[in-house]
Amino acid sequence: AALTAMAMRQRRAAGAAPSEEQPASSQIADVVKAFDVYPKTLDDFKERTGSGAAVSVVSLTIILLLVISEFRSYLTPTTTDHLYVDTTRGERIRINLNMTFPNLPCAGLSLVAMDVAGEQQIDVVSNLVKTRRDLAGNKLGVELDDEHLRRKMVGKCGPCFLGHKDMEEAGGQCCNSCADVQSVFKRKALRRLKWDEHPLCRHEALLADPAKLVGVHEGCNLFGFLEVNKVAGNFHLASGKAFESAAGQLIHEFKPFDSNTYNVSHLIHSLSFGVHYPGRQNPLDESQRILRTGSGVVQYFVKVVPTAYSFTSGRVITSCQYSVTEQFKKANDGSVQGYVLPGVFFIYDISPIMVTFTEERPAFAHFLTSLCAIVGGVFTVAGIIDSCIYSVGGGGGGLSL
Repeated sequence: AALTAMAMRQRRAAGAAPSEEQPASSQIADVVKAFDVYPKTLDDFKERTGSGAAVSVVSLTIILLLVISEFRSYLTPTTTDHLYVDTTRGERIRINLNMTFPNLPCAGLSLVAMDVAGEQQIDVVSNLVKTRRDLAGNKLGVELDDEHLRRKMVGKCGPCFLGHKDMEEAGGQCCNSCADVQSVFKRKALRRLKWDEHPLCRHEALLADPAKLVGVHEGCNLFGFLEVNKVAGNFHLASGKAFESAAGQLIHEFKPFDSNTYNVSHLIHSLSFGVHYPGRQNPLDESQRILRTGSGVVQYFVKVVPTAYSFTSGRVITSCQYSVTEQFKKANDGSVQGYVLPGVFFIYDISPIMVTFTEERPAFAHFLTSLCAIVGGVFTVAGIIDSCIYSVGGGGGGLSL
């Protein structure tokens, strides 16, 4: 027995000798392994359950959806706004207009703009298109004033005595606008011929005699823009011909006793100041004011706020936004002395404060941090849920595949 015990001690000593001679690199590796907070278990000690598979599939689906959502959020810039005192000077504002008057003919409408600086734009037509419409809203054609007639007749030579075969057209004599017709008739002193009967003078004839508008049962759509100074002012659409008197006063020529017959019902399809930028909202877009009886003046008091929009690319857009309130006065309002000019007035004022919108994109490091939080958070919660299901099922009592 003593010999047997001695042999066993020798074998143990012989087996322990190699460990004492373990190289230093292996010892360092053992020390590093001691810091592993994710110890691994053998596959023989792992149990796979059906409930665990279901939790895993749901977890991966949630992770995929959240990652897609986070990626879209990363690609979509956020917008921050700041307020500054507007220090810009000498600029002009572009007013974009698209309106329809269902019961007023184009020939009886004049667009006039004026401001506190003294600038007046009377009967604006240069950047405006007037489209005639019937009472049902169907398009009849474009209203041709003198400026549009000249554009249409470029390179052509229109007749001056259309419908009068007894009058001979002079060589080199062309009538491409109503002004040309009036000039020829006046120069030749043709009293028996009336310039307002010439087809080119339909628009001017209706403006010259407002009484003729009563027999024109049409509507009108106005589309275009005008540019005004960056100061307080107003622009309005009113009945009758507008012109400036010798004293510098603005005059609208219409029949005041028939003011109740001017139906100023209107639809504002769009009204904006400046160019469009992302997220802008115009309060008057798709608004309307319908008068069932009578007439009057509709006043919109507009507060224009200068706005700058800065994109992530560095491009900056200078534009405007606005707020609005409105008021209506009847044509026969007893509180108003004299006569009310039927029409639609936009009285605007410029705010001294500028709003600046700046697009900002999240940092890529923030995007990676969000992805790690999504993956780690979902897996952690899924592990807790799976453990609870496994425990409730009595250890191995869960759904097995």
